[in-house]
Amino acid sequence: MIFYGKFSQRIVRGAVLSGIMTGVLSASLASAASIPADSPNIQYFGRWDKQVNRLVTGQGAVYIKANFTGTSILADLGGSQEVWWRVSVDNGPFRRFKAEGEKTVLAQNLTKGAHKILLVRSTEGEAGLSTFGGFTLDKKAKLLTPDVLKSRRLEFVGDSITAGAFNDRWQPGKYHDKEDNNQAYGPILSRMLGADYSILARSGEGVVINYREKNPKTELHTAGRYVRTFCETKDPEAYNPLWDSRKFPVDAIVVSIGTNDFSLNHEPPGRYYFEAGYRTLLQEIQSMNPGKPIICVAPIPSIISTKCAKWEANAVRELKAAGEKELYFIPVNDKEPLLSSDDFAGDDTHPIDKGHQKIAEFLKDKVASILGWK
Repeated sequence: MIFYGKFSQRIVRGAVLSGIMTGVLSASLASAASIPADSPNIQYFGRWDKQVNRLVTGQGAVYIKANFTGTSILADLGGSQEVWWRVSVDNGPFRRFKAEGEKTVLAQNLTKGAHKILLVRSTEGEAGLSTFGGFTLDKKAKLLTPDVLKSRRLEFVGDSITAGAFNDRWQPGKYHDKEDNNQAYGPILSRMLGADYSILARSGEGVVINYREKNPKTELHTAGRYVRTFCETKDPEAYNPLWDSRKFPVDAIVVSIGTNDFSLNHEPPGRYYFEAGYRTLLQEIQSMNPGKPIICVAPIPSIISTKCAKWEANAVRELKAAGEKELYFIPVNDKEPLLSSDDFAGDDTHPIDKGHQKIAEFLKDKVASILGWK
C-alpha cells in the first residue's frame, strides 16, 4: 500500500545552502549518479517504513547516514512542509532546511574525495510524514561502504519535552519551528553513552489524559501510539502499520511521560486510573521488546504534582511484584528541582538547550549503571 501521493508536496526547484539561494543546480548534475533509497550503503536509524522506491517516517530525530565521493549531494525529500531537517557533512555544523522535493541540495562545492553525510529530521512526528527517495551524486561518484554500526541502541518515549519543544528557541515562526528533536535530552544522552537512538515523542500526549483533552477522553494516548510506525495522524484511515521492533532493535527503552496528565488545563486523573494506564503502557512496551530493560523517569518539570512520580513508582513496583523483570524507576525532583527557571523556555515546563544538557548529564551514570555500560 502506497500513501505518499496523498502526502507529497510540490517539488521546488532550487535550494537554500548556508543561507544562499542556489537558483541553478551545478552543471555536474546534468548527468548525475542516482542512488536509490534501498541502497545497502545507506543506513537508517529510528522508525522507517519501506515503500515503493522510498522510505517513509513519521517520527522525530530519525536519521540517515552515508559515505560518498564527489563534490555535491542531493536528496529526494518530500512530505509535510511543517517538518524541518538538519544536515551535517564530514561531522561539521548542522544546517537547518526544509524538504524541496527530488532535488533538495544537501551540499555543494565540496572538495574532491570521500565525505560523510548525516541527515536528521528535527521535527517531531506530530508535524506529519516525510519521505526519502534516495540521493543524487556527481557523475561517476558513488556511495562508499558505511561506517560500522554502534553496538548500543536506546529508545525514548515521551511528550513535548522528549521532542525538544522550544529548545530551538532562537528560531522565529510557529510551534514546530522552535524544536530540534535531535538536541533533546534523549539524543544527547545517547551520544554520551555511545549509542544510536529512536525517539517516540508527541507534544501534548499523556498516559491517560492528553493536554486539553475533553471528556469522554477518547483520544489516542501513548500506549496506543507506541505500537504504530508513525505518530498519530489526523486521518484515522491513514496508512500507519504496526511497528516491528526487529527493524530497529534497541537495548533499552527510557520512558518519561505524565506532565500532560497533570496539566492545569483539566482535572488530574485519579490514582488507580492513572496507575492502571501507566502499567498498560509499560506492558505494551515490554510485549514489543521482550526481555529489554525499561527505565522509567519521573516527569522533568518540578511544577508537576508529586502525585505523578509517586503513582508511576507505584505502578513499577506493582509490576515487579507481579513478576515483571527489567523495570526501573529514576526519581527526578525528590530532593530538589533538577532544573531552575532559567533552564526553561519561560514556562517552567519546556527545557531549552542547556536544560536538556542537564537532564542528559543527570541520567548518564544512572542509565549506564542499570545497563552495565562502562
